[in-house]
Amino acid sequence: NTGAASARSRRPSNSQRDQRRSRPPTDRRVGRRKTALGRAAEEFAAEWLHARGYRIVERNYRRPWGEADIIARDRDGTTVIVEVRSRSDARRVVELLESVDARKQRQLRRLARGLLAERDRHIDIRVDVIAVVADDEGNLRMHSHIRNAVEDV
Repeated sequence: NTGAASARSRRPSNSQRDQRRSRPPTDRRVGRRKTALGRAAEEFAAEWLHARGYRIVERNYRRPWGEADIIARDRDGTTVIVEVRSRSDARRVVELLESVDARKQRQLRRLARGLLAERDRHIDIRVDVIAVVADDEGNLRMHSHIRNAVEDV
């Protein structure tokens, strides 16, 4: 059975596996940590909003015209599109808030208009941004909640 023998010969040796384990993280691994932080921050933000009387309507809302981390309804019945931003370094908070740049604001406006067209044109709607920061131990804390962060929705 030459197929099995050749498959074994292609497997990395123990020393090759050890070398791979000792390498510094690749961008892909860093990306996974970043994605995990983003998911954890979205969960944290949803719980934070719920504790303040918001009803979470939908998470990870995706349409051709954009995506929203959270769609919620506040106590007044206003539909709120929530963009969650997170960083693992509190010193980068300014960068975090600046990451909702003009391009992202245009996308959020398009998303709000699409949501209005899809559901009910007569609902009140706004876009909020929530900034979440993780400390060195990975504990999340709310940094800021900016209501009406995007104008002309």
